[in-house]
Amino acid sequence: MNRFSKRKSLKSRKGFTLLEVMVAVFIGAAILVAVTTFVFSMGELWGKGANVWLFQKHVRGVSRFLEQSLQSSGWKMPQGDEEAPIYWGERGGRAYQNEKLLTFELEKSPGVLIWPESPLPYVVCSLEFDKNEGLFMLWRSRLEEDFGEEEPRKTLISPFVTDLKYYYLDPEDEDAEWEVEDDPQKEADSEYILPQRIELVFEYQGKEEKRQIILPTVFNGIPSF
Repeated sequence: MNRFSKRKSLKSRKGFTLLEVMVAVFIGAAILVAVTTFVFSMGELWGKGANVWLFQKHVRGVSRFLEQSLQSSGWKMPQGDEEAPIYWGERGGRAYQNEKLLTFELEKSPGVLIWPESPLPYVVCSLEFDKNEGLFMLWRSRLEEDFGEEEPRKTLISPFVTDLKYYYLDPEDEDAEWEVEDDPQKEADSEYILPQRIELVFEYQGKEEKRQIILPTVFNGIPSF
């Protein structure tokens, strides 16, 4: 091999020039930034989608729990006295003195309620709505010795309930339309009127979901839904 051939061979082995290296680094960095941005964007979108899906699942779960609880509310109390399934009741205790809440009674304790010891039957439950904190359930068993004296226990059902509306319909008027109230209607003697339905408004990150729940009633001992 002559000197010219050796010089040509050595020259071919020198590799990339500085300009080529810089171009390659720039292209690689651009691709890396693009891929990273894509990954993080997909993660953000997936996270938002998951949150919305969990929110909708929460709405369905809370609505189903309340529907089942209200529909299974007992018409007879432990003493055998007949009562309406849902009524406006006073919960007792200083915090709820002279305050009436939608109340229903369950023969068995729902699993969502956490007892200090073993669960007791004949649980009196009331719904309390707080615009700042959400929907709560107040509850206590009639079999507890301090039932009428101590404050009821309080369980948060949903922190996403931002509004509670009351639906009224005059059953004697064939052409009656639903009246939607922010506060329960009252009789002439200031007693609250039981609505036929309530509507829960859930809200999370600007997304709103509404669920109507029918309240069971009793006329002459016969349940009507």
